[in-house]
Amino acid sequence: MSKRRLLAVVPVLVMVMLLMAVWRASAQDPTPYPTQTPYPTQTSYPTQTPYPTFTPIGQQTEGTAEPQSTGPIQTGDMSVQWVADDQLYESRYPEGMTFSIKITSSAGLIEQARVVWTHAPGRQNTLPAEIVNPETGELLAEWEHTSGNRPPWLGIEYWWEVTDAQGNGYSTVHVTGAYEDNTREWLYGESEDIIVYANALPQSVIDDTISAMRSQRETYRAAWGGLLPFKPRAILFGDRAVWEEWQEGVVNQAVIGTTNLSWGATVQLHTGSSPLSDISFGTVPHEIAHLYQAWFAPTGFPSGTWWIEGNATFFELERQYDYEGRVRNLAANGELPVLLQGTGPNPSGLGPDGIGRLGYDVGYTFFKWLVQNYGLEAHHELVELLQSSDITRNEALETVTGLTVEEIETEWREWLGAEGPAPTLAPTWTPQVFPSPTPFIFPTEEG
Repeated sequence: MSKRRLLAVVPVLVMVMLLMAVWRASAQDPTPYPTQTPYPTQTSYPTQTPYPTFTPIGQQTEGTAEPQSTGPIQTGDMSVQWVADDQLYESRYPEGMTFSIKITSSAGLIEQARVVWTHAPGRQNTLPAEIVNPETGELLAEWEHTSGNRPPWLGIEYWWEVTDAQGNGYSTVHVTGAYEDNTREWLYGESEDIIVYANALPQSVIDDTISAMRSQRETYRAAWGGLLPFKPRAILFGDRAVWEEWQEGVVNQAVIGTTNLSWGATVQLHTGSSPLSDISFGTVPHEIAHLYQAWFAPTGFPSGTWWIEGNATFFELERQYDYEGRVRNLAANGELPVLLQGTGPNPSGLGPDGIGRLGYDVGYTFFKWLVQNYGLEAHHELVELLQSSDITRNEALETVTGLTVEEIETEWREWLGAEGPAPTLAPTWTPQVFPSPTPFIFPTEEG
């Protein structure tokens, strides 16, 4: 009222225009939507006016299993009547996905809209929507495959967030689906532990994968202090052309698998160079262990190290050859690499025996030694310590075992049959703090 008195001398037309400008500014300046963990880079969109703050849905603290809400949620004037109809989702694999809906508000036209989706808890994607018809509230959002590689059969949980002309916000009920490949035949299987899709592979690969994950369930639970708060997916390919279809650009022929926490899935290609059972009883349990690492201790298992790959190898049910026997031979020949000084052996590097996978195999024996002597509860304790970036790997090991780093390495070496303590590397070793890998993507290489 005081503003109107001050403006009393202003011509009526100017006063109306000024008040309209103030009203529009206040209607378009709601509290910003919370920043989301970035998904692999998408095509950029024009800057949007911030959305009202909604209770985060599907965005969870690491280790939290339950989402805070599944909608609907509204903000602003709670007396506003919202109507959401004709909600549709279409997978256009391999080209992309289409989302559409009609939303109306009793307070005014829809001015902003976006669709939000997730493949796994805590990892969100957003896509601005086109307002096709302001009067009916018809909205359309289309994600194109060129915006980022995405394999078929990822799970989808999506919802809409809109703002009306008065600045009121509305978030719809969540709907689930999948990025379906309807262009060819796929086999499907599901258990309480995993969802499996397979193309150009026999039913046995699905049955064996489900069996392997069932067998490892309690091992995962004991080692990590709980199971993943989502059901992971294994998407298995038997045809290289189908495998390459979802990947943009030149495909690295040596990479035959990828595991990504943002997808909540591992995708693997069987090339025929190894028995099919290797995927079910070896590769999948190994790759699912990478999801556990990324979920329960994201800073504790740096990518590209013997530590992360040796740990994942420990969870395999079947191994391609006798990993432990190989490392024991190295120990007997005095060729065992130094483990806890510096970065340790390269996961894919050649050993003194001319065989690759040195870091995988040596790392596997370390975790086998740890669990054999201290139990799976020691692995769980180690994971809990590594959830903090304030503690190094070696400090965590000393806490769990009650030994010094030198004593740990000596006891591991002697368990393998080596004589004497590990040689000291020059120059003097400084404990290395590894950065957290972002995003958590683990390639599987053939060889």
